[in-house]
Amino acid sequence: MNLSLKSTKKPDAKSRQLLRGGKWKAAVTFYEEQARATESDATKWNLLGDIQYRAGDLAGAATSWLRVMDIYSQESLHENVLGIGRKIVQRCPEEASVHLAISEAYLGLEYYADAIAAFRSFTKLCKQATTVEKKNWFRRVLNLSISHLHLLEEIQQLYDDCQFEDIELAREIEAYVSRMAVVQESPQDVADTSELLVEDTFEPAYVPAASDGLITIDGGWTGQGADFLKQDSPGFISQAPAYGSAAKEAEYAERAEPEEEDIPDGQGKDHFDLGIVYAEMKLWDAAITEFQTARRDRSIRTKATIELAQCLKNSNDPHRALRLLEDETAMMSEESEVQDDLNFHMGALNEMLGNAETAAACFNRVGADSQFHDEASRRAAQYKA
Repeated sequence: MNLSLKSTKKPDAKSRQLLRGGKWKAAVTFYEEQARATESDATKWNLLGDIQYRAGDLAGAATSWLRVMDIYSQESLHENVLGIGRKIVQRCPEEASVHLAISEAYLGLEYYADAIAAFRSFTKLCKQATTVEKKNWFRRVLNLSISHLHLLEEIQQLYDDCQFEDIELAREIEAYVSRMAVVQESPQDVADTSELLVEDTFEPAYVPAASDGLITIDGGWTGQGADFLKQDSPGFISQAPAYGSAAKEAEYAERAEPEEEDIPDGQGKDHFDLGIVYAEMKLWDAAITEFQTARRDRSIRTKATIELAQCLKNSNDPHRALRLLEDETAMMSEESEVQDDLNFHMGALNEMLGNAETAAACFNRVGADSQFHDEASRRAAQYKA
């Protein structure tokens, strides 16, 4: 007789159950193995850091997140570096070395004022910072075109504050500051800049807030104590200037929802299940990434689309959620068994957005056999005269 008590469940299924139950410490071991099995998978290291943080291992979480920053940095994904940096600054403020990586990401994005502010924080807070690290930052600056006088003055002051005993580097910095100051004051350069501003219309590249795969614990951070991190993070795009024509609105939406090839039926189930886990943990960005993949499996497309819309709503993007459901509805027949679910969720989103008549119409289309019928009828009744 076999007396083995070994479970037949897969290790990943067990670990997901542990996450659902909030048993963070018990789940850490499996996810550590997962991350180490793929050294360059930023998503897995990011998730591991989240779990370690929930388990109370702040040092381990910071180490995992710093590894993620390094992976993204090597791929020049500067916005992603800033997203992870914000997480570390909020949750592990004692990890002062993160400010150097943040500064270098800002340099890559050409946000020089923020880069200087972050580097200043690094030099003040990171007591174990080496001279080599600091010198490398200045050498990188020497290859950039920073022409604003006040920024050049700050760079010179920063260098003086570091008190390096390096005559050659000091001369290079002094020469750079002088050269760039001359470029900034050149009338020809000013004329060229004016001409450029007249001819070219700035249209910032759109980066969907939920497409970067970053996993956040919560959305309550106010940014206090790290003002230089407020802009240029993946979620800060809402202040970009609006497009001025319907054609450009359509182009904007098209870039926001890239088309991807379908995957074989059944291959989306694991992504769907993992998305449910992330959603239960309120890790909306990670859940969105999984549901986006799951909906490429036609056998569960509508179910994954509804869950994706819920995550978008919970991450403060109800317009995109509604558009997603409307597009899905257009592909379904009115007799489809999932049409009632789509109508109910579209009604809820229209209600949230203040579209009372449209919301009532959606609720009224929910069939009597639907699990949402009673709730839909109650909501529709409140709009009747």
